[in-house]
Order: sequence, then structure tokens, then C-alpha cells
Amino acid sequence: MQLKPIISLLTSCTLTAVCITSIASQAKADDEVRFICASGYDQTTNLRFPTTYAWTSRGKIAIVRWKYGWFNNQSVTPEQRCEQVSSRFQTAYNNKSLAYIANGIVNNQAVICTAKEVDAACDTTLLTLRPQDDPLQILDDLKEILRGRATKPIEHSSKQQPVYYKIDINKFLQTAPVEKK
Repeated sequence: MQLKPIISLLTSCTLTAVCITSIASQAKADDEVRFICASGYDQTTNLRFPTTYAWTSRGKIAIVRWKYGWFNNQSVTPEQRCEQVSSRFQTAYNNKSLAYIANGIVNNQAVICTAKEVDAACDTTLLTLRPQDDPLQILDDLKEILRGRATKPIEHSSKQQPVYYKIDINKFLQTAPVEKK
């Protein structure tokens, strides 16, 4: 029995398998979406602010620009809110609950959250709103961003009936404008 051809065949198969695995891993890494908090440039004020981004193979897509302190006592900085909300977007993306966004109440506070279907309970809280915030306005602004219709991120820093908006997060990640700076 000739051992050389068998060893050569096995070596070729192993190298092919390693190459295919490497290519598949790279393709998966290229398709990976991460929600991050990073400094973002605001053209209106010519200043940089913490910004929640969707980071894709196309670049970074701004979702929320954190210009203001969150609570009256300033106990939560814009940087802290940015980190918290970016993490929540990542959680919602990972658990595939970004199918719908809705307004709701969690722990007696108005929130913007995700839901897996209409009339479902909040799955992942994305934003806890301030008392002076209009939940429907912020929900509508976020909907416009996630549907790729807004040209800039939300600038953010009452008991109403919940409203649900269907979100195609993959379409948003593929078509929304990316920031250059």
C-alpha cells in the first residue's frame, strides 16, 4: 500500500478544512454587529458627545447622541447612560427582540423597550425616560432612525397606550448612513 498518496490526500483535506473554517470565521466576523458607546461628532454644536452606535462591517451608525445629563441630580452621566443603553441594544439584538420597539412602563417609569410581537410585554428595556420626556415622540424618533429615515441620531439625554413599531434591524444595519468622523 502506498502511504505517500494517502498522507498527501489527508494533508490536502486538512488544509482545505482549515481554509474553509478560516474563511467562514472571517465572514462571520465581517457580519457581526456590535452596539458600542463612543465619542461622536455633533455638526450642529461642533462638539463631541458620547454616542450609541451600531458598529457594522460598513462602519458606525449613530443611534443616540447623549448631550444631556439624564436625571435632575446628574447622578448618571451621559457617558454612563451611553454605555448602559449600548449594552441594552446589544442584548436586544443578540436575543432577537428588536423586531418591534414600543413605549411602556417598567418600575413605574416610562421606557422604550423591545418586543418580539405586537401586544407582547417589554422584552428588553432600551431607554428609561425622564419625567419630562414625551414617550411617543422619542419612540417615533427612534423608529425613524431604525427604519433608516432619519438623517441624524436622537439627541437625548405620562401613561399612554403602548404603540408598537415593526423594525427591520437588518435592513437598518445595511442601509443607514455611517459616520465618517
